[in-house]
Amino acid sequence: MQSNYRTSHPQACSIEGCESSFYRQTISYRSRVLPKIYTYPQRSPNSAQVLLLDLDNTLTDTRRWFADFILDATSELAHHLNASPSLINNLFAEIALATTLHEYAFVVEAICSKLNLHKSLTCQTIKVAAQQFWRRFAIEHEKIQLYDGVRETLSQIRVQFKDLKIIILTDSPEWVALERLSITGILPLVDGVVAIRTEEPKLRHAGYADCLQETRQRVDTLQEKINKRHLLLNLSMPSSFAKPNSAGVELVAKRLGLASGQIIICGDKDTKEGQAAHQFRQMQLHSGTPKNRIDFVRADYGNHDLHHSRYVNLSKHIRSLAGSQSVDFAPVPVSSAIGRFDQLPAVLDQLLSAADCKDNAA
Repeated sequence: MQSNYRTSHPQACSIEGCESSFYRQTISYRSRVLPKIYTYPQRSPNSAQVLLLDLDNTLTDTRRWFADFILDATSELAHHLNASPSLINNLFAEIALATTLHEYAFVVEAICSKLNLHKSLTCQTIKVAAQQFWRRFAIEHEKIQLYDGVRETLSQIRVQFKDLKIIILTDSPEWVALERLSITGILPLVDGVVAIRTEEPKLRHAGYADCLQETRQRVDTLQEKINKRHLLLNLSMPSSFAKPNSAGVELVAKRLGLASGQIIICGDKDTKEGQAAHQFRQMQLHSGTPKNRIDFVRADYGNHDLHHSRYVNLSKHIRSLAGSQSVDFAPVPVSSAIGRFDQLPAVLDQLLSAADCKDNAA
């Protein structure tokens, strides 16, 4: 297990008045082919360094998987409940907007409650519907894939940047994120996971109590199977902390004791990771607290299938999916845009080296 970050890393002095440094020209690596083997000089960092990685559509190719899973699972659920697939999709969307998009834990019970099916169906029938949904999820979740080079690149980053802490900051529920990282084999390559807390819905009808308890046991069992002992951080936070809120970034900085240093956040959306970085930066400017520099690296490859037919079909029911393709926010500073995940080490080297030069000059 790695030593405690609070006591093993020196802190750098903060740099005041460097907001303009975050508005540097975007560095594009789309056309650059990085060598597969490269010997990197060992650097002696003089500041705390954290890499915050989004999970879905940054590390895992989730979008098409999600559309296929939800459309097929809700169609199956609609058949079981004798309801229209469109109605079930709309109810799933309503529930997802109230929690988080990838929260599947209590979705069957919540849908049944909204349809008042407890008046016409037994609790056992609802349990069976939930079991079928979970069986499909278990089968389909095993099919989720990493983008090319993710595992190898994460291993490279750990060797090249020994003092850099790699933290997953995701809007997926904690149990989904941990299983996804475990299935894809990259959980041992990260230092922490910060995700959304699964909240049990408050369903008024007492008949749902047994159904909810059974689902809670499934979630707990899944988490107990995963080896998390190496993680420096394993935190769940309320859904209100989800990006673009910068609360997740602030939480990581606080828990790792970052009085000053460099944070780099990498994800596929300006409207989420980019906005979270921007809000964190603005919060520091207005609060007068010691400064952590923060850079946003956009994973352009994560948006390759925004117009996939099944995703477009699902976005008709889940408005936030369609909204993610539009520009609802003012432009945010993008320090770099990468066309493949294996381009990230070169970007990290450039950003961290630039930060070191500023610290030395100070």
